[in-house]
Amino acid sequence: MNPVIGLDHCIIAVEDLSAAAKDYERLGFTPAPLGDHQNRATANHCLMFPETYLELLGVNQPENPDGGLRAALQARGEGLHRLALGTHDADAVKTQVEALGVRTEGPTDLARPSLEPAGMVKFRNLQLSADDLAGVPVFICGHKTPELMRNKRLMTHANGANRFAGVTGIAVDPTATAQQMAKLFGEASIARTDYGVEIDTGRGFIRFATDQTIGKAHPGLATHPAAERPIWHVLSIGVADLDATARYLASAGVATERAGPAIRISPKDARGLVLEFIA
Repeated sequence: MNPVIGLDHCIIAVEDLSAAAKDYERLGFTPAPLGDHQNRATANHCLMFPETYLELLGVNQPENPDGGLRAALQARGEGLHRLALGTHDADAVKTQVEALGVRTEGPTDLARPSLEPAGMVKFRNLQLSADDLAGVPVFICGHKTPELMRNKRLMTHANGANRFAGVTGIAVDPTATAQQMAKLFGEASIARTDYGVEIDTGRGFIRFATDQTIGKAHPGLATHPAAERPIWHVLSIGVADLDATARYLASAGVATERAGPAIRISPKDARGLVLEFIA
């Protein structure tokens, strides 16, 4: 049995939370109200789906520690910074993951107030050693109050988005990177492709391509401008009807391009993120 429950959410680091929320609202998402993390510099606007979500993360209380967010923004700029995997029990999964040869830190508690619905949202997060996962930035998120994360309004998006479908990273050696990640998902989760590797996490996919093959995974796409490798590059969002999504984006004045089976948004419209909608 895999120690993690596939994809949970991803962190989109932004310089200005209010502006980022407006940008994503223009793209057809419904941002949740601002949530300030207790005793942390960080705050977020979440974009919720039934099982997964996206997190716009920025600094709102600068006098508090930020977990390295400001340094990461300075080094890399806005965009897709970290991937969170899911678990029902962060304490139990710590033992399982360490038995697989992945060092951990924590778990530690994190909380923020929720306005819709009202209450205190609580998490218990387990940090994973990137050195034991081929340098991939990933952690495990355990939700203690999942009922406070979602309601019908927050999960209704004008662009038709209904899930965080997957993420694509660029690695020097996709196969070696995936084999390290397979500690969390099992060898059977790995499928070789013409661009590199795809991992079936049980809830969404993780893909790895090289700088030379990223255009095969995502037609017409250039490589990530940062020198860091591995690095997350593309966020894939599932929708019910791709044509309806295209119509909505056109009506909102959002420039898009067809990229194989996907609709791609320019990074300048998505806070530095390569965002694709897929059916």
